[in-house]
Amino acid sequence: MIPTVAVVAGCGVDLSSVTGGPPAPAPVVIGAADTVEGELVARLYEGALGASGRATELVLGLGDQTDRLAALDDNRVSLVPEHTGRLLWRFDPSSEVTESEDVYEALNRSLPDGISVSEYAPADDRAALVLTAGQAESSGARSVADLADRCSALTLHASTTFSEDTHALERLQSRYGCTFGGVVPAGATSDVARELIAGVSAVGGATTADPVVAQNELVVLADDEAAFTAQNVVPLFRSGVLNADDVRALSVILQLSTGDLTAMAARVRDGEVSSAEVAGEWLGEHT
Repeated sequence: MIPTVAVVAGCGVDLSSVTGGPPAPAPVVIGAADTVEGELVARLYEGALGASGRATELVLGLGDQTDRLAALDDNRVSLVPEHTGRLLWRFDPSSEVTESEDVYEALNRSLPDGISVSEYAPADDRAALVLTAGQAESSGARSVADLADRCSALTLHASTTFSEDTHALERLQSRYGCTFGGVVPAGATSDVARELIAGVSAVGGATTADPVVAQNELVVLADDEAAFTAQNVVPLFRSGVLNADDVRALSVILQLSTGDLTAMAARVRDGEVSSAEVAGEWLGEHT
């Protein structure tokens, strides 16, 4: 008698139907930027997909956005955490939208063939004006509008990441009538914080999710007129890599707030926990 398996193979029957279903999809290879925040979000994506049964691999230290996009293009990774506004600036530099939903819609229209995004999280690393708690209390400033009539007498010390929003100063002028007396490039946000705390500057330019802002208890001024472009956390992936179940699994990250991200990053930076541990804790609390 001819063995059954030989008959099945010889007849061209898909063996997966015999073993109970289609073959498992290839692992989702998640690439992380070489920052604490980038690695944290990558581990959140990894944990969310893994909890749903999807196999994953993690590639760390991919570098800047150009490096991450190159890794996607070369198929070295299949998903990377990104920010909506920074992606939009890359694919449509002329876009002038700043609100979260508008930025997301414009980004979707501008994405090249072969890459996609799913929904964005509330966690937002947009540019912002910051004061020390003492400066905010003495001036009574809680929003950019509160500061607007004094901008001409102030020098802004701006971090490199703040300055990535290249049209922010123009929008501050057009939407608030705020034109600073001077703008000084300050490098890292830690340098901005040092200048503020020392009293060298009364106002700084930073980004909202930078842990230095929370660590130094800097006050982020509300931007009611959306002068600064939204930078919501979003997964960018090769089209066709994620199925409907994967997208549903990632929806847990839609609970991630700016405060969550900065608090987790601060714990990792302080050596309290690893990025894997803190990401696992957050997922355990939100699933």
